[in-house]
Amino acid sequence: MTAMEGGGRYNAHASAQAASAEFALDLVREAARTAPVGPDGTVTVVDYGASEGRNSLAPVNAAVETLRAVHGEEQPIWVVHTDLPDNDFSSLFHVVADDSRSYRRPGVHTAAVGRSFYEQLLPIGSVGLGWSSIAVHWLRDVPGPLDGFWPGNATGEQAATWERAAAADWSAFLTARSAELRPGARLVVVSGAAYDDEPPRRSGAERVMDEVARGLAALVEREVLTVAERDAMVVPAWYRTEVEWRAPFTGDLGLELERYESVELGDPLWQQHGDGADYGRAAAAAIRVSFGQPLLQGLEPSRREAVAAALFDEHLANAIAAGPPGPWFDWRLAIMCFAREH
Repeated sequence: MTAMEGGGRYNAHASAQAASAEFALDLVREAARTAPVGPDGTVTVVDYGASEGRNSLAPVNAAVETLRAVHGEEQPIWVVHTDLPDNDFSSLFHVVADDSRSYRRPGVHTAAVGRSFYEQLLPIGSVGLGWSSIAVHWLRDVPGPLDGFWPGNATGEQAATWERAAAADWSAFLTARSAELRPGARLVVVSGAAYDDEPPRRSGAERVMDEVARGLAALVEREVLTVAERDAMVVPAWYRTEVEWRAPFTGDLGLELERYESVELGDPLWQQHGDGADYGRAAAAAIRVSFGQPLLQGLEPSRREAVAAALFDEHLANAIAAGPPGPWFDWRLAIMCFAREH
């Protein structure tokens, strides 16, 4: 697993992720109304998988506003953003400090943790409200060989290996959160999900990923990439079905799955930009900031920008703009709320 593209690019081109988060804002408000206060009088809100922070502003604002409506305008609050060590935390802190939509106000304090959320990040029983959006589809590691770069195309033993790794990661994430949450606290999770009509496993991104594969083949033909470099590329993500999301709750995690909802998101970028070159550029930029870093991480850093520009900004943007009018994505979301048992 690697961090998303920095330098402000993720903030600029992750509007589909922002649209996904909106479906769970009411759940955040409900969780905030009953969020337990710590022994020092503060409430700790944790944002698991923050990237550059802009998409965290709406959910954290919802939590802060609700907490203060319940406990008063002087209620002290810690907001902790977590992501991988190579995440662009500088952009995140600039967003919190300067964005007009920031949750920043007196008595609301910001911190960050640069470690994987597949381990415990905060002290036992310290978190009053947890939030994670469009992050837990990423796996800790590449579980094994894959024919092609997109895990949704895996079949047979390859698919079984990846599915086992995804199950272990999901259990690890929930186990770590169970330790961190205070009794009575809640965790709200939004994630891209697989459709249940497998095989094959379908995430809603198949059309665009097939075009990325054609783009990689074209770069090999132009000798921008070698065959070995192309064949080594993989996106370490897994889109889970409802059965997979629910699987850990057959054991004793100390968490109750209070709510599970499946939402057909479709293609927010098509709704925002419509047909033509604007949509092509927006969709290609969204794929670049979402999947480009993991896909190209095996290349020398000095080459990644040129390859990313050729693959996404040129090939993919042009292919989408030139294709038949219509959306290229059909995303599905899983929206979940977990409660820490007393």
